[in-house]
Amino acid sequence: MELKDYQRRALDALRTFLDQAAIRDHAAAYAAACAVGQPGAYGAAYKPLKDLPDVPYCCLRLPTGGGKTLLASHAIGIARDTYLARRYPVVLWLVTSATIAEQTLGALKAIGHPYRQALEASFGGAVRVYGVDERRQLRPQDMADAATVIVSTVQAFRVSNVADRNVYRDDEELEPHFAALPASHDLARHEAGARKGKPIASFANLMKLHRPLVIVDEAHNFTSTLSGETFGRLAPAAVVEFTATPVRSNVIVSATAAELKAADMIKLPIHLSQHASWQQAIAHAVDNRAWLEGIAEKDGGGIRPIALYQAQPASEGAEATVEVVKRHLMEDCRIPEERIAIATGSQRELDGIDLFDPACKIEHVITVAALKEGWDCSFAYVFCSLASIRSGGAVEQLLGRVLRMPFATRRSSEELNRAYAHVSERNFFEAAEGLKDRLTEMGFDERTALEAIVEQPQAFEWTENQPLFTAPTLPVLSVHERPDQSDWTPEMVEATRIADNGEGGVAITFNADAPDEVLRKVAAAISTTQTNPSTAVEAFIARRAESLSPAEKGEVLTLPRLAIERDDGQIEIVFPETLVDVGGWDLSKVDTSLPGFALTERPDTFEMDVEGDQVVYTRIDATAELALDDATDWDVAALSRWLDRTTPQRDVAQPIYLEYCRRVVAGLTERIPLAQLVRGKFALRRAITARVKHLREQAGLRGVQMLMTDIAPVLALGENGFSFSKRGYDPRNPYVGPWKPRNHLFAKVGDLRHGGEEWEAAMQIDDHPAVKHWVRNVDRTAWSYALPTSTDLFYPDFVAELKDGRKLIVEYKGADRTDNRDSLEKRNIGARLQEVSQGQVVFLWAERDRDGGVSRQIDIAIA
Repeated sequence: MELKDYQRRALDALRTFLDQAAIRDHAAAYAAACAVGQPGAYGAAYKPLKDLPDVPYCCLRLPTGGGKTLLASHAIGIARDTYLARRYPVVLWLVTSATIAEQTLGALKAIGHPYRQALEASFGGAVRVYGVDERRQLRPQDMADAATVIVSTVQAFRVSNVADRNVYRDDEELEPHFAALPASHDLARHEAGARKGKPIASFANLMKLHRPLVIVDEAHNFTSTLSGETFGRLAPAAVVEFTATPVRSNVIVSATAAELKAADMIKLPIHLSQHASWQQAIAHAVDNRAWLEGIAEKDGGGIRPIALYQAQPASEGAEATVEVVKRHLMEDCRIPEERIAIATGSQRELDGIDLFDPACKIEHVITVAALKEGWDCSFAYVFCSLASIRSGGAVEQLLGRVLRMPFATRRSSEELNRAYAHVSERNFFEAAEGLKDRLTEMGFDERTALEAIVEQPQAFEWTENQPLFTAPTLPVLSVHERPDQSDWTPEMVEATRIADNGEGGVAITFNADAPDEVLRKVAAAISTTQTNPSTAVEAFIARRAESLSPAEKGEVLTLPRLAIERDDGQIEIVFPETLVDVGGWDLSKVDTSLPGFALTERPDTFEMDVEGDQVVYTRIDATAELALDDATDWDVAALSRWLDRTTPQRDVAQPIYLEYCRRVVAGLTERIPLAQLVRGKFALRRAITARVKHLREQAGLRGVQMLMTDIAPVLALGENGFSFSKRGYDPRNPYVGPWKPRNHLFAKVGDLRHGGEEWEAAMQIDDHPAVKHWVRNVDRTAWSYALPTSTDLFYPDFVAELKDGRKLIVEYKGADRTDNRDSLEKRNIGARLQEVSQGQVVFLWAERDRDGGVSRQIDIAIA
């Protein structure tokens, strides 16, 4: 399964963290990983595990639907290649419930499943997977010649009462693992009896013996996961968490809901409909599903939309229980019984059913909480909650079932890219408040959660030709008592209409054209303990702003990119890899020396110096050193293969890179003993990685020089260009402040701090009379415009379309950041783009203190 961009970024951050943790302090490794993973607001000072400061510990944050389990499968191979000092590691995979454990275990064991494929790709097929209940099947030789993954619930290891936990009990089936162990091993031992002083043959002791990599999957379901005492009993080599809502973890990467949507992983927005009774909620959910089915039949994607109903638990006073809901579907909604399935703890009618099978007839699934964990079917589109959505608990888990995108592919029918929720609440305000809270619990930031909510009319009377996009409106709010308006401002009074509703209360109607702040003040003024319209008002404001943006009105800003015309007439977009290739990148012909790599020997230690970082190793017997990593046949070839495996190069063929590693090692052994190189292989690996990076940069610089002189680039236009449109824009950290831009293409402006230098530049661009539309170009998102440099992509700060049709590209710098090598290269690339555009593109290198400000610099550039 091909990984999405945000997933690759997450794994790159993990690789950086563990690679650096092998040779540097973990706080420095964490800082380096954050530079790659960009955790944003989730980044903080590194905090080690309690009582285990030497164990590297990090967290990858991905919202529900982001593929946490798939990334955890890839993480094992990365940990082996970067940090774990053994060829076939032991992995303890912890989950939150028996249901998830069963599902995860089945997927990891299933040949051909993406999770299993990720494991086998890392270990050449040498993988064995066990459930914790299968621990007695573990044999020493099996764990020596294959990666061993044991899946367990976290509850199995809690230490509130060790005697009650089977994993801590002596087990004769595990005794072979502890035979002939020296007394120096720090293991739990028998304190009395005939075996006093002998290791306890427990599963926990076995884990401590092997120092496992601990994967904590879906960690957001339990705070602080395991205690320091529990982790001490397991002695993990490293701990990696995957969660949607981290609490105290060292987050190294944070994916946003916008990134998941851009990668076609989730359905957004969610069309929310509030109903006065559970019968109405079911009726409209049925209609909703049928409407989607008609669209899906014409879409051609093989999708069969499914409605998921959360019934009320069978307790005193409950009306919409499982059996009642099923009877209502059959008798009132005329749904054939064969199209309904019940999935509860006692009725498991989905067991053994493949919902993706075209022959499957199930269209309606009724549950209470049994599906809240461990169940995924991306055909689920309609969520109908007959319990209060404000109660939390199982709701966010069930809601997550309808957010996953079928086949992770955007559909041509926009209606199939969205999710639908029908809830039984007193009014839309309470429904919206509950839905926002549930989305936040699933890992959405609050603003994204608000923007994800779209009101759907109670009467679901869709027609085939009805437009999906309609102007946002605020529903009528019914309250018991007329609010006191004595201290309201005239603007607040103007924004509302209040009248008797004929039922003993009053109905409040909002003016949809009222300013944002006025609507917020009215919402706050009429809020009570029973009704709080603030969330619905915020959702309306967010949707209104979005609907009024030029992009939402169909405006498109298309920018040309640099390209090279090949001999066969094909156009190739210029990326950094293109420049490296043009610059003559060939690792088979380079010098194999490692400048900056040195070894200093002392009586009891030796020290390897890699570009200023000193890594000190304790000297041990040469024979023992050569026996590291479970191998007794270390030689130049073996060390070369290890380096090749643990430092793969995407742009170098494996045979060429393996030969490069062999030449490097062979040269080093002329002055450094092989045993010491094996002992310091992590430092050696880092030195080789740094050297290859430097050589690649040199080739890239040569490529840039050729682009400036010997090669005549062309403009990539039309479909080969880059377009900003209503299909997407990720502001990452949206601007918050009083300034309202008039000409920004999108309703939100990304990565802009009120009062900052770039904010001042943005205001001048927005106010410039020659600018038609402009975009704050947020770097490194799925919707970012970029130009190539010798080492990376260059993301100009602003791009714009002028009223005369020309395109303006602006890179803004403070006075202290304009003359370094990186800046000079970017200026040259931009100038080259302007040169070959023949007047279609204007590139401006704007500086704060030059020519009277950005506005004046634009005047000069476009004159």
